[in-house]
Amino acid sequence: MHEAALPDPDDAAGFVRLAHQQGRNIAVHCTTETELVFALATIGAAGTERGDRIEHAGIAPDHLIEDMAHLGLWVVSQPHFITERGDQYATDVDAADLQWLYRLRAFRDAAIPLAAGSDAPFGGPDPWAAMASAVSRTTRGGLQLGQMEALSAEEALGLFLADPLDLARERRIEVGAAADLCLLAQPWQEARLSLSAHNVRSTIANGRVIYDRINKTPAEREPSADPAA
Repeated sequence: MHEAALPDPDDAAGFVRLAHQQGRNIAVHCTTETELVFALATIGAAGTERGDRIEHAGIAPDHLIEDMAHLGLWVVSQPHFITERGDQYATDVDAADLQWLYRLRAFRDAAIPLAAGSDAPFGGPDPWAAMASAVSRTTRGGLQLGQMEALSAEEALGLFLADPLDLARERRIEVGAAADLCLLAQPWQEARLSLSAHNVRSTIANGRVIYDRINKTPAEREPSADPAA
């Protein structure tokens, strides 16, 4: 959604219905309150399917969170924006709306399935920085925005453990599951205190090592002088 150029309501509702008829879910990008109001009205008119979600939900007052819960929507947030853009928000966003920015705790309390994304390249891709921001709610300039929305380290980690196809389900290490693992160089009870990518020892995606801090991945290794190696 673009607040300055919102689509025709009937056309938007028709688009949602068509997506559902094709067996597709919808994801609506909403950064302002006006965009979210329009999206919820559109989705309410068209009907929802499990898996429909709001991306960002950048400004979400309580009554709109209630509407989202009633509609059964999911949310993918960008908690690191509080750190990366918070100082600008403090200047540009209406003071009354600062408490509604990139909420987290409120969605959990409303039992709305919640996950996090980077919005790269518009946001930093480091999930650990996003987790740290979800816990601290602190801008680069040292301001705290919406401290009541802060999560515990475990809850922040959970934002990245959700199944991409079912945000209500947290992925587990189990027999038969895809090997999507992040191995830390220290126990979680120590790593949770800093939530830094520097704690990562290796990363495995779908059974393939994509990062290895010690041995490096094949693409990162120095070319061998031995052609037989």
